[in-house]
Amino acid sequence: MKKILVLWDIILDKYSYWEVKRLNPEWPNPLLNIQKEEFRLGWSANVAANIASLYWSCDLIWLIWEDSNWETVINLCKEKSINFLWLKGSCLTITKQRFIESTYEQQILRVDYEDKMDLNFDEAESICTLLASNNYEYILISDYNKGIVNKNIIDFIKKLNIKILVDAKPKNINLFENVYLVKPNFKEFCTIIWEEINNSNDDIEKYWKEFVKRTKTNLIVTRWKYWASIITQDLDYYHIPTEALNVFDVTWAWDTFIATIWYALLEWYNLIDAVKLWNKASSIVIWKIWTEIVNINELWK
Repeated sequence: MKKILVLWDIILDKYSYWEVKRLNPEWPNPLLNIQKEEFRLGWSANVAANIASLYWSCDLIWLIWEDSNWETVINLCKEKSINFLWLKGSCLTITKQRFIESTYEQQILRVDYEDKMDLNFDEAESICTLLASNNYEYILISDYNKGIVNKNIIDFIKKLNIKILVDAKPKNINLFENVYLVKPNFKEFCTIIWEEINNSNDDIEKYWKEFVKRTKTNLIVTRWKYWASIITQDLDYYHIPTEALNVFDVTWAWDTFIATIWYALLEWYNLIDAVKLWNKASSIVIWKIWTEIVNINELWK
């Protein structure tokens, strides 16, 4: 079995479902009566959950401070069959609490509990030690721009000759030259190339060749309703239209993207066919409610 690692930014999504039965007697505003609360894995942890749902085992590395939510993350990883190699560190559990009206399942408010952080030298060293001791063949990096992406770790991974796929933010794009695949969305791509271009095939084709030549990586630009465009290191390019018929929430389609791409590559798909399979997976997940995954039965139904 090939060893897969998912790395970087993890959040805990908390959903609080409520209804209003009366007004506050102290002030004329509604009182929320919480009916139920549930937790789900987000960001890199949701990528790992998608991989596990497709019957491939994977490791997930994170540095956790023992705050009030760290045990919840650990237990959810066990439920999802994720091998969570957590290390004790200074990173508080980023938590996003969403208040959902029960009848129509509408999100009314989101409260974020987070701080941007930098890994210290010892924390970066402990991750590198873990990487060196596990002989990974594939690494998926989800960068949500929370200050955790570390140049020393990226350089260390490159020396190990591991195939790397990155959902990268523009701030860190220069760290990911010579990796296998980089996937920005269209807005991020505009920031990377320092141009406000139209979301059209012609404009995409005009600017992406220089990026690929410079970074020496395959590039996929996700383009919302136009879905995805691909340019390979050989400068072959393709535009993949969406298969989605119903859309509830596109937020987690990109987590499904990373997981499905690797699933397809592990099953010996070429990159173009892998993206087409991801297109199918994403067309399933975007009509699901809130943080969700695609399982193997849905993918091949």
